Amino acid sequence: MKRDIFIFLIITIVLFFSGCVSLGKYWTLTTVPQESGLKLTKITDKEDLIDTEQSFAINKDETKIAFTSWKSGNGDIYVKSLKGGRGLTQRTSRQETEINPNFSPDGTQIVFCAYRDDGWHIYLIGAETGSAIKQITTSSPRNAFYPSFSPDGSKILFYSKEYTYDTQTGKWNWSGSTIWTYEISSGMLTQWGSGVLPKFTPDGEKIIFKRQNSGDKYYGLWMLDLKTGAETHIIGGTDFGVSTFDISSDGKKIVFSSNKGTKNTSQEKENDNLWIVNIDGTELTQLTFHLSDDLWPVWSSDMKNIYFLSSRGEEQKGVMNVWRLEYENK
Repeated sequence: MKRDIFIFLIITIVLFFSGCVSLGKYWTLTTVPQESGLKLTKITDKEDLIDTEQSFAINKDETKIAFTSWKSGNGDIYVKSLKGGRGLTQRTSRQETEINPNFSPDGTQIVFCAYRDDGWHIYLIGAETGSAIKQITTSSPRNAFYPSFSPDGSKILFYSKEYTYDTQTGKWNWSGSTIWTYEISSGMLTQWGSGVLPKFTPDGEKIIFKRQNSGDKYYGLWMLDLKTGAETHIIGGTDFGVSTFDISSDGKKIVFSSNKGTKNTSQEKENDNLWIVNIDGTELTQLTFHLSDDLWPVWSSDMKNIYFLSSRGEEQKGVMNVWRLEYENK
């Protein structure tokens, strides 16, 4: 009897530690128990060599994805079909790195930024042909990032990083970030205030952006009314931070990534999950619970899918790809 109990305890201990070892390789898991019911599809593969730190874009009819890939040895913009097939179409081919692609509303153009002439500038390129590159920003502002189109395609929204030169140290120090719009027909630039990662609301009347105010521990989400200039705090900033986000096509919800609720103890892993919140900051709901980082969420125009970057389901830690999550709007 004692021998049977001893054997049972040994087996239990072995199974327990075996489970710990397998759970330790969290990146190999596609889902976790808390995500039961979520339907996930892997969109890109390790052969695509997608940039693990940069944003990507889905066109309006959800047939193409644009992202930065390192297949050519340096970061170039590639387009891949979402209707099947593994082929990639290279859209840029210069030696400099190109990042942050976004489709125009009609899908005919891609706006992106690239490091050229001692600064990060914004460019336009044909989405189908990859030709007719047009430079949007030049020396002022000098470092422009994360461009996107207005809903009617008449403007390009972006933010710039400003630096001041310290004569004592001989170094350039970051001094702030500013939101801008560029009117395509006239070339007029308009400065709107401080913030990063700006996005137009679907009606084109407001801008959602991130900002870390003085005294805030994290970046929170804010909304700017373009007609009145009024700013409204949506969520985050003091108790948790917002990493990357997107707005639903009906303008009612925001999906964002955040490390909220992780690293509560020294034994827990800190990572980003996806969250959903109403645009007025109510009904905050956690969507993913995987121990990998879920980043750069992008909502499909019909709101049935959310695309995001994640290392889940990978053979090696650190490899990330784009996944599609079927979303049920409740």
